[in-house]
Amino acid sequence: MNVNDVTRTIMQCRPDAILVSSLGTATSSVRLVTSDGPHFYFGAAMGSALAGALGLAEAVPDRQVVAVLGDGEFLMGASALWSVAAYRPSNLTVVVLADGAYSITGGQPIPAPLHVAAVANALAGTRGVTVSSTTELAATLRAEPTSPDAPGAPLVIEATITERTWPGPSPFIDPAATVRNLRASLAQAPAPA
Repeated sequence: MNVNDVTRTIMQCRPDAILVSSLGTATSSVRLVTSDGPHFYFGAAMGSALAGALGLAEAVPDRQVVAVLGDGEFLMGASALWSVAAYRPSNLTVVVLADGAYSITGGQPIPAPLHVAAVANALAGTRGVTVSSTTELAATLRAEPTSPDAPGAPLVIEATITERTWPGPSPFIDPAATVRNLRASLAQAPAPA
């Protein structure tokens, strides 16, 4: 499974979701797969996408929000997971592209395994799942969004990346245009039932 497979599967299972990503491979993949759709991209703000996704989920509770993070991005902003666990936005899903490397900067290995799903399960307000195929990812995304063991707990999916692929460079992101496009999309699209 590669990063584009993950992003395509997210869009197939949650076509109305707003995707949030930061710089790097995750943003390049989201922009490629969605044809630069009206999602929320943080340019040059590594470590901020999870906190931004939490804020967006709180701001638009009637829409699904999916944070798409590289594992390096997750590591840089891991403290935001504790806020996600505390606030428990039921419309937020976190997908970590776990390839064990800082892919955007040349593939340097992350020194220690992150065990993202295990960390999420250790927190009282989040649920973690590890998937290693698009079939598992699709089944997880289509399953009931809450768990009887943790009602309302956001889902954190650790997607094991086994095939390295480069989705291409992410062109310059104009922050003002990103915000305008997202606002226009929110104003035009009816809320999912």
